[in-house]
Amino acid sequence: MKHSGSCHCKAVTFETDLHPMLVVQCNCNNCRRMTGGLRVTCLYAVDEIEFSGETDVYTYSGGSGMDQEAHFCKTCNVNVYNLPEIMDGIKFVPLGGFDNPHNFQPKLEIWTSTKLEWVKDSGCIIERVEDSGVPERLMKLLESLENR
Repeated sequence: MKHSGSCHCKAVTFETDLHPMLVVQCNCNNCRRMTGGLRVTCLYAVDEIEFSGETDVYTYSGGSGMDQEAHFCKTCNVNVYNLPEIMDGIKFVPLGGFDNPHNFQPKLEIWTSTKLEWVKDSGCIIERVEDSGVPERLMKLLESLENR
């Protein structure tokens, strides 16, 4: 199945033939401030998803203390993907950018220590961690390689 998506104005588009390695719900303060709520991202190896269009880059310190590059459309300023230093080679693509976001559900929830208490899930989350969950994310990525 082919997945595709774009920013709001469609100046930046993407496509892939693969399902994400992992879908993660993040409740950290950085994501909340940057998106206005929680963030759900689809994780792909950098070479598994093709982007076209120009982006601006904003580099900030993530919850781990390591840098994260956020790429935004130059026209509509929508965040189209992130490159976290702590997970080199992995591209985080926001769920909302996909043409059909209903194809994916998060399995891992991170930063539950700062989660808004009214945020609930449908039962799709199978693992929750209080912090960045880097070891858990890496293990889930490795597991998913066998199941894609």
